[in-house]
Amino acid sequence: MRLAGAIAYDIKLQYRHGFYYAYLVISAFYVVLLRFLPASVRETADILLTFTDPSMLGFFFIGGLVLLEKGQDIHNTLFVTPYKPEEYILSKTLSLTILSAISSYLIHISEFGFTTNPLLFMLGVVLTSVFFTFAGMGVAFRCRSLNGFFFLSTMVTFVFLLPISGFLDIWSTPLYYVLPTQGSFILLRSAFEQIPASQILYAVLLLAGWGGLAFLWTRVSFRKFIMLRMGGDGP
Repeated sequence: MRLAGAIAYDIKLQYRHGFYYAYLVISAFYVVLLRFLPASVRETADILLTFTDPSMLGFFFIGGLVLLEKGQDIHNTLFVTPYKPEEYILSKTLSLTILSAISSYLIHISEFGFTTNPLLFMLGVVLTSVFFTFAGMGVAFRCRSLNGFFFLSTMVTFVFLLPISGFLDIWSTPLYYVLPTQGSFILLRSAFEQIPASQILYAVLLLAGWGGLAFLWTRVSFRKFIMLRMGGDGP
């Protein structure tokens, strides 16, 4: 119940900071862009746009939010309230995932309507968004400035963006299959083509596994770079 309240508060905070207005404009731009592309590349473009922007929006938005809160010493209040670090991490992640899912779905149905199967497509969006938001938060906890965040985040995201070359048939390696991005593309492609059940299962387990690892890493980052530096060990 407390987590639900925290998610509602974070959504209000994101709305107040203009996140929803910003993504309404961005989503409208992507819809127009897809309309102007040749029909033969719209499905590929939809998958790429969904992966590189709405699905990954949490990575960069969470960086700004965390650094803003660090600058305002908001994290100090975590030690005097029952609010747990895990609830903080989950509420931020899930609230941004909701925005990501809304934006991705609106872009997708605006161009392709309700003729494609959206369930696995949206599962891909949600799992991808959760992973990248955890990762972005872990990076932000370790940074003192926005410039530092962008520098470190560039190195982190570069690795996870490499499988795009395989998706576009530019260059591929079996190593891509250990990265969560490969699972994201499989689930996003499922909206347009029949994917074997074994690949669906592999993609879900891969993304869930990476999401679990990212959560643990983010929690360790929170304890090391936020809690311990404020003088408390915390829970």
